[in-house]
Order: sequence, then C-alpha cells, then structure tokens
Amino acid sequence: MRKLLYGTIIVIFVLWNTVSAQNSTVDGTKRYQTIHGLGVNINPQSWNVNPGAVKEVIDSLVKGMGCTSFRLMFDDSDWEVVNDNNDPNIYNWTYYDSVYSSPRFTCVWNTIEYLNSIGITDITLSPDGAATAWMGGTKLNQGAEAEYAEMMASMVYYGINRRKPAIHFTMLSPVNETGCFGLESPAMTTNQFGSIFSNIATHLINDRITGVTLIGPDDCYNSFNIQALITNSNTMLKLTHFGGHEYGNNTSRSEELIYAVRNSDYPDREVIMTEVNAICNGCDGGEYNADYGFNNYAGQAYKYVLRHLNVGVTGIQIWEGYDSRYHHPNRYLTWSMWGIFAVNDTLHPDVYSKRPHYYVFKQLYNFVKPGFKRIDFSTTLSGLTLSAFINPASGKIVLTGKNDSDSEQSIDGYLKNLSLISSLEFYYTDATHNFFRGPDVNVKNQKFSKLIPPLSVFTLVSK
Repeated sequence: MRKLLYGTIIVIFVLWNTVSAQNSTVDGTKRYQTIHGLGVNINPQSWNVNPGAVKEVIDSLVKGMGCTSFRLMFDDSDWEVVNDNNDPNIYNWTYYDSVYSSPRFTCVWNTIEYLNSIGITDITLSPDGAATAWMGGTKLNQGAEAEYAEMMASMVYYGINRRKPAIHFTMLSPVNETGCFGLESPAMTTNQFGSIFSNIATHLINDRITGVTLIGPDDCYNSFNIQALITNSNTMLKLTHFGGHEYGNNTSRSEELIYAVRNSDYPDREVIMTEVNAICNGCDGGEYNADYGFNNYAGQAYKYVLRHLNVGVTGIQIWEGYDSRYHHPNRYLTWSMWGIFAVNDTLHPDVYSKRPHYYVFKQLYNFVKPGFKRIDFSTTLSGLTLSAFINPASGKIVLTGKNDSDSEQSIDGYLKNLSLISSLEFYYTDATHNFFRGPDVNVKNQKFSKLIPPLSVFTLVSK
C-alpha cells in the first residue's frame, strides 16, 4: 500500500511539474480566419523607367521574401482627359483604346503580365490622386459619379478583355483615401463615394466580368464610407473584401472594419489591410527615414502586422515594395522612400538594395501562404507578440512572434490538439542577424522549449 501511495505521489508530482513548466500553448482546435494573401504595394510606373531592375525586385519579393499578393498603386485618376462620350453607360473604345495603349498604362499591363508569369494573380489595381479637371480635380463635382465610375470600369474591361495577351488581376480599389482632403483621391461626400462603387458594380455585372471584384473603402478614416458600401446590396454583389489603412501601433482601423462586417448582412466578407507599416517620417516627400533598422522600424512594423492578423484580418499589403516616384500630393513629382527595396540613385534608378524589412517579413511571408488558418497561441510571458498558423491540408504549423524584451525569453510550449510533431525549424532576425537559421528544436510529447533571443523576430516551423 505504501509503495502504491508513494508511486502515485511521484506520478502526480511529475505531471504537476510538467504542466507547470509550460508557459505557452498552441491550440489547434481554436481556429480563426483563413489567410487570403500576404504581400506589398508597388508602383507599376517604375516599369517605364527601368523594367529590368523592377523585374529583379519583383523576383526577390516573390521568390525570396515570399509575397503572394500585390496592390498596384499608380496616379493620377485623370486619364479620361475629355469625356469619351455623353453616355456613362457606353464605352467609346475608339477613345479608350488610345488611352490604354499609351505608355501611361502599358507599364501597368506589363507589370501585371510579369507578375502573372511568375504565378501571381492576386493583384489589385488602385489608382491614386486627383480626377481629371472636368470631373472636378481634387474635389469631385456633384453629378460626376457615373462618369468617374465609367472611367474605372473601362480600365478593368480593357485589361481583362481587350489587352493582348490576356492578363489576370482580381480586385479594383477605385477610390484611395478620399478622407485625406483630396491629397490621394478626389475629395467627395459619402453619398458620392457610395454611388461610385454601386455604378462600378453595375458595370462589372453588365460586362460579365466575374473574376474581378471591388475592394474599399481603403481610407485613412471615415466610418461613414464603410456603411455606404455595406448597406448597398448592388455594391455588395461585387465586393468581397474590405480594405483599410493603418500606420503605427494601432489596430483601430482593422477592428472597425471587422466589427462592421460581423454586424452586417454579409458576415462572410473579409478584411485586408491594404496599406500598413510603421511610420516612416518624411518618406512621402522624398526624404529618407532617419532609421530603417530593425529596432526602431522594421521590427516594430512586424509586431504591428501580427497584431492586425490577431484581430482577424485575412490579408496584409505592406506599404511599399520599393522606392518609387509618384505625383503626390496634388500632381508634383516626388519620391516615396518607404520601400522594402531602396533605390540607389533617384536620377538613375537601376539598382535596388534590401532594407531590413525584407528579412523581417520573410519570417512570416516565406512560410504562411494562402489557405493557412490562424490558430490560437497564448502565453503567460510578457513582452511577446505571438501568432500561429496551420496548413489545414498538411497539418504544418508556423509559430512566429516578436520578443520586445531586452533579454532572452524561454518559450516552453505545448502543441495541443495538433498532429504529432518531432521537431521545429527555427529562424530569427534581429539587429545583427538576417533570417538566421538556428538549430532545430526537439519536440517530445508535443512539448518543446526554446530560448528566444532578445529584441528579435522569430519563427518556428514544423517539418
């Protein structure tokens, strides 16, 4: 009896000690959103300056960093310089063919064609900037909504049906940040905004374009624009994703969009953060950020992106893929210096070099692909931002996070309700290591222990 009692006490002690040692749990039964895509914004206008250099950068973004989603931002929204005709429901192809075959648009089509050639079709077209003068320029004229919508719809129709060879893209964002006082699109009322989307939806339906949907509001703020979309049944026939922009350590925009979706008649719709990053001071005006390094910029951006994913967004598009030149704001040429790839010389942009963002976001983009689902990853440790994902088809898991502590932290993890795993590959990036692969981590009885370097981004991946 004493031996039995002693043995029971030992077992209880061992079990208690084992359980108490675990400070983090990954739970495969708690599954959340399905990932649509992870990618970047790029400016196709750079293609006309140096297509060879742009191809090399795109190759690195796709094949090296792991991007699967691209948003093409180009300006201005003023290509219909004169009205094509007096009927916004009928395209004048004699006029539009001349517009869309010009260098202004061949850069867009050629960029898409190249992306398609390397397997990318998750592409959004997002014109930016002022409208043509007869529509109102930086402030859309009342009554110009149908003409603006026709202009946008004609671009989609040409790209899908008239441009040869055929190209493939999936979304149109027809209005970019209208809440920013006409700097990035014509300023317009909420009613005008809603009317434009509804008119474009009608065009896409009547034109039998099934492979392209709308995304919006893509605004810096303005909650009313969300409602102008989600309460319009015609618009919602062609809108499957809501897009939002957020810079800095805030998830209010993604939370607002997700709340609107979940409390609407369309709870199946998804939210993508179509512009997101840490704040890059002066970078819109052609100035370099004071510090592009890991600690003050790239690592912080990674943490912010994980927070958006943990809120429930299905996609991320970082602003932006490479330094490029825009008519921003209000039609004067300037360089945007937010790029994951830095341009070597704005006068001769033929060589680009990787900034720390490349290696940092490779920690996520290289492993988490469309179709993965986010799963629960909880911890009692402080100073950690964590996310976990699973490939439902293979059972492969990806655990990633940011350690904000200036000391090592030991994640003593339990892989709960997941298929048996024997080891995890380990990668990390910090101020002195770029996507460095450390020793594999052994997993025994679904438990593992790993010291995470201080001030680092890390990823653990099952084999």
